[in-house]
Amino acid sequence: MEIGLVIIPVLIVVSGAVAYIGNQVGRATGRRRLTILGLRPRHTAHLITVITGMLITLITLASVFLVSSDARTGLFRLSELREQIASAEARLREVKGGDIAYLRNQEVLREVVDGKLPQEQILRGLDELRLRAVDVAVAGGIAPDLVTGSVLSLYPQNVTWEAISRIVSARGGPTIVRVVSLENTLRGEPLRVFVQLVDRQVVYRKGAVLGGGTVDGSLGRDQIARDLIALVDAASQRAEGRILSPPSARISDLPTAQLNIDHHRAAVLEVSRAGKPVRVDVTALTDITPEMPLAVAFVVKP
Repeated sequence: MEIGLVIIPVLIVVSGAVAYIGNQVGRATGRRRLTILGLRPRHTAHLITVITGMLITLITLASVFLVSSDARTGLFRLSELREQIASAEARLREVKGGDIAYLRNQEVLREVVDGKLPQEQILRGLDELRLRAVDVAVAGGIAPDLVTGSVLSLYPQNVTWEAISRIVSARGGPTIVRVVSLENTLRGEPLRVFVQLVDRQVVYRKGAVLGGGTVDGSLGRDQIARDLIALVDAASQRAEGRILSPPSARISDLPTAQLNIDHHRAAVLEVSRAGKPVRVDVTALTDITPEMPLAVAFVVKP
């Protein structure tokens, strides 16, 4: 329930009660010719009326402040709120103006690090990755922090590159290390990043069926071509979570399917020659690991 639906009727009733009591006190004072502070009875009645009005205002404000923290903020911190709103609007204008250097969850750089190497060598490899990520980020508009001078800062703060090297070493095999933007970051600001680790192992063997469907060979070649591309798109969606998004994309983006134009044309011709609905499988063109594009081919079945 909205707080105004409760407080407004209460204030009306309380104000009316205070006004009534003040009026009664003023009339009683006038009839009995009482005085306050040596004033004449008529002036005393006027004073009581003024005090009653003040009490109404005080009770109203006290009731509002007691019930609503927003009212207290609005009255006593209005200037501060205006400054915050102005700052937020200015930042929003910058964002709308296309000044974002990195989006939230956008990859800055990736590299494969062999966890079988000595940890010192792994740490050197990660340091080289960090330096390359700094160069990439600066080229993209990121600037050093004015206090620390750092271009990139790891999140959470207690995470270190040495700790990451120990994790990679513990995995004991090739590991994909992705440096990823933590939040939307404007040009001229430092970049907060986190590190994502993915085991580099074969996800799809060469010839593995990634998807497929029926394509009608009696349709025109343009339509057959579009239907085949649709099968590839569906296979790409099914590979989400197993194949990484393209470099520099957001980590939530779909993986990229890679289709040889000659393979595509050959499949269109084969389906068209069939002249009827045929089964077409989308298969892996080669062994595919998570950081690779989804290279595919078609297998047309009569």
